Amino acid sequence: MPTLSYLLRPSVVKYPGIAVLDRPYQSFSWERKVHLRVALAACAIAAFGSFTMTFDALGQTSFKEQLVGTWTLLSWEQKKGDGTKVERYGTSPRGIAFFDAGGRYIITVMRPDRAKYASNALWQGTPEENKETADGTITYFGTYSINEADSSIAINVEGSSFPNWNGTDQKRFVAIAGDRLTLTVRPPAGDVVDVIWKRAE
Repeated sequence: MPTLSYLLRPSVVKYPGIAVLDRPYQSFSWERKVHLRVALAACAIAAFGSFTMTFDALGQTSFKEQLVGTWTLLSWEQKKGDGTKVERYGTSPRGIAFFDAGGRYIITVMRPDRAKYASNALWQGTPEENKETADGTITYFGTYSINEADSSIAINVEGSSFPNWNGTDQKRFVAIAGDRLTLTVRPPAGDVVDVIWKRAE
């Protein structure tokens, strides 16, 4: 196929004081038009393909990039073996989860309706007040790594308000849709827990 520059070159032959159509080009002008249209169409397709590939590459977001950030708690639900559901932290639990790009996290969940200490002193709660505080709060922090194969994160608990978790390795299955994050605990034997978060604004 003739090149685009060849197809666009002038089709006149200049003589001193005279300008006439080049006969060979004139006789094949229809062929030049066809080639020109094909060449322009090929250029347009190539340009569109390049734009599409660039757009797709820019539009892709990794699993980790979707997870990183701050999330506020929407619900915490425990599903028991018999099908019943338990909202251990109430119908409107409060909480925050933070995942940074360096692989560290902190998660806090608590009941908003816990009774205040009568003494108004942090270290002077009654046994009943201390129990309600402990039962209505869970917080833990540490490091995490991502497994994209099964859409999960492996977390190492460096510290927790529940001391039995200290130093343990756990797993959370992750589902992200728009500004919603669901962290699911699926123990081999036990209740499934779904914790739903919303990306903080």
